[in-house]
Amino acid sequence: MKITSNDRYLAIVLKSLTDTIQPELQSGNAQASLGMIKGVLAELLKREHVTGDLLRNMIRQGLDLQDTLSDVLHLQHASGEAGREAIEAVIARPDLSFNALLAQYESLSANLDHLSSLLAQSPAPLEQTADLLKRLAEWELAYYEQQAQLAVPEVPTISNVKQPLDLQLTQAFLNSLDGSGGAVEVTRLEPLAGGFGKQTYFVSYRQQPGAEPTELVIRKTDPAPIMTHGACDLESEYALLKTISQVDYPAPKPRNFAKAFKTVDADFYTMDRIAGSTPGTFLGGLSGEVDEGLFMQLAERLGQLHALPLEMFSDYIERYEDPRILTGTVQDCYRYNLEGWDKYMAREDHLPSPYMRWLLHWLRNNIPQDTRRPILVHGDFNIHNILFDRGQLTAVLDWECSGFGAPEQDLAYIKPHISQHIDWDRFVNHYLAHGGLPVNPAAMGFGFVYSALRTNLAGNRGTSNMQTGRNQDLRYSMVELGFTRSFMSMALASSQANA
Repeated sequence: MKITSNDRYLAIVLKSLTDTIQPELQSGNAQASLGMIKGVLAELLKREHVTGDLLRNMIRQGLDLQDTLSDVLHLQHASGEAGREAIEAVIARPDLSFNALLAQYESLSANLDHLSSLLAQSPAPLEQTADLLKRLAEWELAYYEQQAQLAVPEVPTISNVKQPLDLQLTQAFLNSLDGSGGAVEVTRLEPLAGGFGKQTYFVSYRQQPGAEPTELVIRKTDPAPIMTHGACDLESEYALLKTISQVDYPAPKPRNFAKAFKTVDADFYTMDRIAGSTPGTFLGGLSGEVDEGLFMQLAERLGQLHALPLEMFSDYIERYEDPRILTGTVQDCYRYNLEGWDKYMAREDHLPSPYMRWLLHWLRNNIPQDTRRPILVHGDFNIHNILFDRGQLTAVLDWECSGFGAPEQDLAYIKPHISQHIDWDRFVNHYLAHGGLPVNPAAMGFGFVYSALRTNLAGNRGTSNMQTGRNQDLRYSMVELGFTRSFMSMALASSQANA
C-alpha cells in the first residue's frame, strides 16, 4: 500500500495547527511558540520541494569562489578539476537526499572559511582582499535571503464546494423539523475528538427564548467517506439504530436524519445525548484503574445483543443487507458478506494492497462450518465504544461496523483487551449467563480476521483520501501511524492460530 509522503503530513499538521490549535491558545507565549512551530514546518515543506535546487546553485557558486581564492593564494585548486566534476556530478543526481546536499554545502562552507582566513593574512592587495571577502559574505547571505523568498509549496487538495456543519446550519435544520415552531436557538456546537469513520458533535439548544437548554448529539459522515458499505453508510446505521431502539438495549436513540441538507458537506443525524465517558481507547487500552464490574457489564451487554432475534431485523436486512441472510446459515452469511465486499472493492477506488488480496483470499477459504442462524454482530464492541457513568454502562456506541454473522466475531475482537484484565473464561461464562450463544473456539481466528477486513479497508480508503487531498483531517494520520500496523499484525497472527 502506498505510504504517505512527508509533504502531505506536513501540510496536514500545518492546517491542524492553524485551524484547530491556534484559536484555542490564550497566552502570548503559547501563540509565539506556535508561530515558530509553524515556521519550522513551513521550512520543512520547502526543503521537500524547492530548497534542493537552491542549494545546488549555491554549491556551484561556492565552487567558483573557491577556485578564485585558490588562484589568488597561488594554491592548487582545493577540489581540483576532477574533484569539482565529481562534486557537480553528485549534486546533480535527482535522487540525492537533502541531507547529502547539506553535507556538501557544509564541507564547502568550511573550506571557504579556511581560505578566507588565509586570504586575510596574505600579501594580496587590500582592495582585492576586501572585494573577495565581501563576495564570500554575500554568497553566504544569499542562501538565507533566497530561501526566505521561496513560497511554501501548496500540496494538492480536492476542494468541496459545500461547507462543514456549523452552528447556523445546525439551527436551521432543527428549525426545519415539524413541531419546532421555528424558534430553536443553538447555543453550542462542539466537535468531539477521536473517531475515524464519522464526525461527532455535542449540541446545546433552546426550544424557545428563555427555555432551559437541551442537549443532543449529531453524528455526521465525513465529506470524504472512508467507507459506504453496510452500516458504514450513515443512512444504514441510522436505520439499524432505529430498529434496535425498539427494544431495551443501551444504544443511541436516533431522532432525525438530514439528507443533503442545504449546503452541509455530508449527511448527518441527531440523537439523544447519553451520560457517561469512554474508559479507554483501542490502541491505548484502559485509562486508569477500572473496577472489574465494568468487564462483567460488557459481557452482559454483549450476551444481550447476541440474543436479539434475527427476525426483528427483517425489514432492515431486506433494504440494507443481502436478503439471503434471513434464510441462510452463519456459514452462508459469511459467504454472502464476502461477495458483497468483493463487489464493493470493485466499485470503489482503494490503494493497491497485497495484504488486502491475502486477507480476502484467506477469508474465502477459511469460513468455518456453522449451521446456526446469523445474529447481529456489533463489529467494534470494545472499551473505546462504551459509555460508563457512575460505574454503570450507559451506552454502546459506533455501530458502523455492524453486520450479521457469528458471535465469535465480536468475542474474538474483544478478547485481547479483556484477557489483560480478567480471566477470559470468566468473561465468557458471564456472557453465556446473559443470553450469549455457545462459543466455538475453532471459529475465533476467523472471527478476528473477518473483523480486520472492514477496518483495514476503511483505513486503506482513509489513507487514500488523505494522500490525494480529499481529506485534510489530522485524525487520519493515525491510520498509517498506528491502526494499520495493529490490525494487519493481529489479523495475520489470528490466521496462523486458526491454521
